[in-house]
Amino acid sequence: MAVQLVLYVSAAAEMDPECELLGQMLAGLPRSARWTIKRTPGSSEPANPDLTALRSATAYVILLGADLVAPMGVEWAAAENAGVTRFAYQRSDRLASPAASAFARESGARWHRYGAAGEFATHFERALIAELVQGTPGYGLDLRVLEELASRLHELEAQERPDEESRRGAGQGGVILPSH
Repeated sequence: MAVQLVLYVSAAAEMDPECELLGQMLAGLPRSARWTIKRTPGSSEPANPDLTALRSATAYVILLGADLVAPMGVEWAAAENAGVTRFAYQRSDRLASPAASAFARESGARWHRYGAAGEFATHFERALIAELVQGTPGYGLDLRVLEELASRLHELEAQERPDEESRRGAGQGGVILPSH
């Protein structure tokens, strides 16, 4: 039986590329863990967040770009009050508005800064999988899913470190001998 997990995303419309990558990343995780994604209401919708979904979410992620839009601050506080695991990301290549800067400073969060949407997706995938593996049995994942997630986490970590055999040259020190 598939476990139902919910990810609540606080993000302005400017963060659509990150949200698209986030959806693709979740679709690539084990199929026995089904994900539902809830998001900050768009500008054409009433600014009332789905606080019921947020309070029961598996995880919460905030994506801060140039500006903080309503009701992102309310969503952040609701996730904090509900004890939902929170992840905070800030786009570093955008000039933050005074409101976004003040929120980032006063939130008390450990912000992970990134420059491109792909960089966010890679970091968030590692962080989310690590949380799911470490937080089980609380998340209700079975052993097979945990093994698949742990395997994916090892793949991601291996991509970060160069393989010892692939390094060549005198990067770790060496002796250069004449050729004659």
